[in-house]
Amino acid sequence: MIEGKIVKVRFKKYYTDQRLWVFIGKVLKFTENWIMIEGKGIIVMKGKMSPVDIDREKRIILIPRENISHIRILPDDFNIDEIEVITEGLRIFVKVKNGPDTSISEI
Repeated sequence: MIEGKIVKVRFKKYYTDQRLWVFIGKVLKFTENWIMIEGKGIIVMKGKMSPVDIDREKRIILIPRENISHIRILPDDFNIDEIEVITEGLRIFVKVKNGPDTSISEI
């Protein structure tokens, strides 16, 4: 069960020009059809000077499971309030203390 865990959710992209959206937060509820998470969204905008935009404040969202590309469980001590984004080569990652960094996107 992933309720109570901190996760990274990558949403499916339905068309080529769609911005990539990732949400990192704590799972409040997980059902057969949807997942409720409290956390922050990260949008990747290719071709911009600063290609990553992170929500300033936490929020609660309901995500239909059919819209999820994948879910990664992050360490329990991951600090949602201090999300750090790094670039390595052509990839953008979220820095994960006590675990491997998690990929967000290519530049």
